[in-house]
Amino acid sequence: MGKIHKNVTDLGIAAYVLMHGYKVIGKQGRSVYFEMDESEGDSFERLSLDYLSSDYHRFDSCLMSIKKIGEYMPTEK
Repeated sequence: MGKIHKNVTDLGIAAYVLMHGYKVIGKQGRSVYFEMDESEGDSFERLSLDYLSSDYHRFDSCLMSIKKIGEYMPTEK
């Protein structure tokens, strides 16, 4: 079996896949590339989907929401 390269364009998915032991080999534009054995390809794809229903996705979503908040402080009454 040989090595294959797969990529994802979402940083949250890339971090999630990296946490599960896949080796990052590079980045080009928005794509993060991983190297793995051919036999790991299906597992990699499953992890990419698993991320969407994970607590990590929820955390990432909350971070993105907080980043979008403009300067605002409520006035006290």
